[in-house]
Amino acid sequence: MFVQIKAHNERRLGVKWERPVDKLREVILAIRAFWDCWQNGTKLNFRGDFFKLTLMTPFFNPGPHDYPDIPIYIAGVNPRLCQLAGELGQGFLVYPFHSARYLREQILPNIELGLARSGRQRSDIQLSSTIFVIPTDDEQEAARYEADARQQLAFYVSTPSYRRVMALHGWGDTADDLGALAVRRRSSEMPRLITAEMLGIFVVRGAWAELPYKLQQKYGDSLDRLSYYLPYRPGHNDSGWRATIAGFRDS
Repeated sequence: MFVQIKAHNERRLGVKWERPVDKLREVILAIRAFWDCWQNGTKLNFRGDFFKLTLMTPFFNPGPHDYPDIPIYIAGVNPRLCQLAGELGQGFLVYPFHSARYLREQILPNIELGLARSGRQRSDIQLSSTIFVIPTDDEQEAARYEADARQQLAFYVSTPSYRRVMALHGWGDTADDLGALAVRRRSSEMPRLITAEMLGIFVVRGAWAELPYKLQQKYGDSLDRLSYYLPYRPGHNDSGWRATIAGFRDS
């Protein structure tokens, strides 16, 4: 589940923007109230600030099933969402735009705060992320991967929600500049503000076979699961994907 940002909620999705983290918290609790009703026959009686749910008819009740412990993952980057995941979630999707430093100094400590509130341990939640990578085996393809990464990073950085990540590394002004370009719809100018130093922080570069080792060196045990921010096209770069899979198996 994603909170998104105000502009996207109101102008793209047509959803009222109101205390998004508190509302997401209620969504999680309301979903579990439904599941409890269906699985255990508990009377539906959820009452919160945003939702009042007290009616469950037999037609809409699928009844119990064999897999009732359904994990709930939420996504985010800022402190309150991290804390909510630690308190109520089984998983947290770390947005692709992050740094290993931000993960260790901001995300994990706030996850731990949430875990402490509910008396849980780090093993009770899985952290997963999609990582920007640039495979370098083919020079021309590497250039295309880098251009794509610059474009996507520029989009993320232009969003106010991600300013904390840039500010941690001393690049708050760049975030402001990219935000201003986005407002003026000058998207073609945005990638040039993503410097080589920034790429070194936010992207992992290396041969297909080297990427698993480099990711292990960068993240250690901070993440439980990861994937690449790359499209998979059947029949394209199959040897590279096989090499990287073999690297993960060996690491």
